[in-house]
Amino acid sequence: MEMSDASESVLHRKLGLRRVGRSPIPDIDLIGEYFGLRLEDRLRPLLGTIVGSLIMDCTITKLSTVVEEIPVPAMLGLIAVESSDNSALANLSTELVYHIVDIRMGGDPATAPMTTTRSFTAIDVALCMDVFECILTSFRLAIEESTGVPLNEKLRVAGHKQDVNTVRIAPKTADVLLLKVSLDIGEAARSGDFDLIIPLSLLDQFRASTQLVETEEVVSPTDLWRRQMRLSVSEASMPLHGILHTHSMSLAEVKNLEPGLVIPVPADAINQIGLVLDLGTEYMTQVTTARLGSHENKKVVKLNDGLSEEVAHTLAKAIKSG
Repeated sequence: MEMSDASESVLHRKLGLRRVGRSPIPDIDLIGEYFGLRLEDRLRPLLGTIVGSLIMDCTITKLSTVVEEIPVPAMLGLIAVESSDNSALANLSTELVYHIVDIRMGGDPATAPMTTTRSFTAIDVALCMDVFECILTSFRLAIEESTGVPLNEKLRVAGHKQDVNTVRIAPKTADVLLLKVSLDIGEAARSGDFDLIIPLSLLDQFRASTQLVETEEVVSPTDLWRRQMRLSVSEASMPLHGILHTHSMSLAEVKNLEPGLVIPVPADAINQIGLVLDLGTEYMTQVTTARLGSHENKKVVKLNDGLSEEVAHTLAKAIKSG
């Protein structure tokens, strides 16, 4: 039986207006948090300066709604999954592309020049491909940390597009996970945004790849109590101490401490300040190192490195256990 053009149009509109589904991987907010942390770790050495990320949105929506908001030309990175016909998509804003290119070409991270709108060149694309790789790797790690299981699917940056109308990552009526991220780059906090768009069909594959089984240990998306507990744990305040130097003294020397006494400190101590997380009276651990500096007439510490994989994994497990 053949359908008329009018019937097909009505059916298409009804399919497009149906409510969005649920993510096959629970706790998408937790995925967003892990994604932001891992992204900072990978962009800092790439851009050679401090980078802060803020997850503006982490939601399930329609692909058609997302596509409508992407301008032309756009800086689009296609993320292919080996075992799927569908792809994911990363969309860098014009402002973010400008700052990435400027800094990687030798721009000063301590200044924030006005961005200019222009067509993207081959040089722009080449300098942004590493950023797409960072986004892809960070998302993969976020999936693994949120599920606690390695991801067996092979993901890769398949290429670049500038016209969203030539890109098909899934049917336009498909449900997608949309991660909207704002980045602050350098001491001057140059700002730019990007979107990461992942069809739920791919998340289904990721879930199957990690061989997750619905047991009592797996938190259902409808388990509001456990979800709230995890969010509360992740938002809990913990003392973070900056330690300039540690020095050993005998009890007799401590007893004789008095004003004016000089205690030697190594010359490079200001470049190796230990940032120590106080998890209680019985356990303190150094999470990274920093160097002393100044910003906007205030004393600050600038991180030398991100969190180690071991510390990040420990904190992720603590949040997940709720």
